[in-house]
Amino acid sequence: MENEILKLKNVISEYEEIIEETHMQISVAKQRYSKDIDEMLDITESLEHKINMLETSKLKPYFARIDFKDKNEKLDECYIGKVGVSNNDNEIITVDWRAPISSLYYDSNLGECSYDSPDGKIDGELLLKRQYDIENGILNGYNDVDIVSQDEILKNYLDVNADTRLKNIVASIQGEQNKIIREKLEKNIVIQGCAGSGKTTVALHRIAYLVYNNRNKIKNKDYLIIGPNKFFVNYISSILPDLDVNGVKQYSFIELAKDFINEEFEVIDTPDNESTFYKTSFNYKKVIDKYIDDLLKQVIPDKDLILYDFTIINRNEILKKYNDITEYTCIKNKVEKTISLIEKEVERKKENLILRSNHYIDKLFNNETNEKIKKELVKKRVDLKNEIESNCHNILKTYFKIVNDKVINVYKNLLTNIDKYEQNETILNYFKRDLSLINKKKIEYEDLAALMYLKYKIDGANNYNNYKQVVIDEAQDYNEFVFYTLRVIFKNAFFSIFGDLAQSIYPYRSIEDWNLINDKVMNIEIEYLEKSYRTSIEIMNEANKINRYLDYREAIPVIRHGEVPKYINDTSNDNLLKLINSLKDEGYKTIAVISKNDKGSNEIYEYLKDKIEINNINSNSSEYKGGICTITSTLCKGLEFDAVIISNVSSFDFDNRNDMKLLYVSMTRALHKMYLLYDGKLNEILT
Repeated sequence: MENEILKLKNVISEYEEIIEETHMQISVAKQRYSKDIDEMLDITESLEHKINMLETSKLKPYFARIDFKDKNEKLDECYIGKVGVSNNDNEIITVDWRAPISSLYYDSNLGECSYDSPDGKIDGELLLKRQYDIENGILNGYNDVDIVSQDEILKNYLDVNADTRLKNIVASIQGEQNKIIREKLEKNIVIQGCAGSGKTTVALHRIAYLVYNNRNKIKNKDYLIIGPNKFFVNYISSILPDLDVNGVKQYSFIELAKDFINEEFEVIDTPDNESTFYKTSFNYKKVIDKYIDDLLKQVIPDKDLILYDFTIINRNEILKKYNDITEYTCIKNKVEKTISLIEKEVERKKENLILRSNHYIDKLFNNETNEKIKKELVKKRVDLKNEIESNCHNILKTYFKIVNDKVINVYKNLLTNIDKYEQNETILNYFKRDLSLINKKKIEYEDLAALMYLKYKIDGANNYNNYKQVVIDEAQDYNEFVFYTLRVIFKNAFFSIFGDLAQSIYPYRSIEDWNLINDKVMNIEIEYLEKSYRTSIEIMNEANKINRYLDYREAIPVIRHGEVPKYINDTSNDNLLKLINSLKDEGYKTIAVISKNDKGSNEIYEYLKDKIEINNINSNSSEYKGGICTITSTLCKGLEFDAVIISNVSSFDFDNRNDMKLLYVSMTRALHKMYLLYDGKLNEILT
């Protein structure tokens, strides 16, 4: 123990020396680059970031140690931390958890093992695997895995409160999670993970891992995270800096759609109906493709490229050039490329074209007796020659009818003429309603994929070509059309898609089977996270009753026992207040009162707001700062709380699969304690 205490003291001292040296480097940079502000800012920002990471980790500089001896008898004694640090002599003080050798800590047992490095596979022997309990610069103890089981080590991390768990996760990443985190960048993956399996945590740590291991070839701004809503995006954004990840773009799907479409409109969420199912299907994509084909007929007019009745190139040749272009898929880029190809052809045939045009005009001139017309023909002869010599640049600009209208107006035109592409009367009636909404600048959520796809087909997505990795969380609420649209927009990116089909709460617009992505969008590999680390065994056993009823795979709870969830036949607000105060007295910090819908949540908040300190989280909320909150089943997805009170189990329709999914989502938010209130008789599914 004494040696380990001394080691920690020395490492903290080295961190402090590096911090001091880095402050001096900032002072030098400010003087040296005083006349080059941009260069100075780049250097000082990088150094300040280094100081910040060292300051935040110096009192807990590492959480584990591995001793690894390779085949050449070289011994590496690695202290693994959240950040990797070396001194001025390039001696490694701590190894970053994302480094290749660190995978031995997560994946390997003592004895023969190997890890993949940039130089290839490294074989050797793992001699020691040790985990430290360090807080505020003090070593409280350590465990070796041959003495304490991995489950016991993990349990220490699962017993803590919700507000600290995500920050400590690098020390407790499990083998199946680590495999996904360290999957290569150049691979499309779907992660089907049960509630509490760490999907969001794994997603964020995967970004952190990829940023670290590809830092010399991919910039942070070339990664993108898509979350279900602004509230969720803000929830995860606070975690990324702690993982040494800055500058990664984060969007909700609505924010991404608005940014891409780049027009002013309000997004509204309407009840699921047949129209929703249709507009999020591949059938609707086919309708848009047919509409684009009709637009093309307007873009390329039904006539040859002519000047003064002289045919420079016929329409069939123009159409062939356009259709032969495969490197672009949008009208704008294909037209620009077609113009370029025609100009090059004119350049190649310039002499012949001028000869032919002169011959054409001369023939007209010789057959003409009117002097005025003859003068005009002389001018036309010069104009034709000049136009051909400029590769027909001017007439090509007017020949193609580029779609310059706003995409919402183009979409309105589609809806106005939708009966040309769709004959179902019910669907047509829905589209009439949609048209009236769009005229008021209101767009239904289900129209976003169609609008984005239409925008892409017309204008392309050049501003999004830089992205190399797109991570989508809560992806079960998207459909094949959305995935297809994202695939074509982010054409240079690979996708990491995280979701749980058991938590798909929008039946008309959710994907039913991940294999549909394989069938219709892109090649993916499906991986599974089946262990639930969030909830106690007792809470997960209760939630699994819903999984069995829905005929889904049951989540596997691990390690941690707790109190059995309590059912109480009393949905009164007075009872709610009593339970909340009881939970506060027991020391729980984050407590959620979950209701099925906004109405129930708002009513409870109105009753409680003058009696206790409480937040009401709704669709307009931007962040959750902890404490007690009221929230709906829909919005609580992806979040976790120390304790949960489900305000009225009886409000859920047990014959409705979607309601059962909402109840399942609600039940799997609790880490330690859960109350389920009901009114009257409890449904047999839960008994």
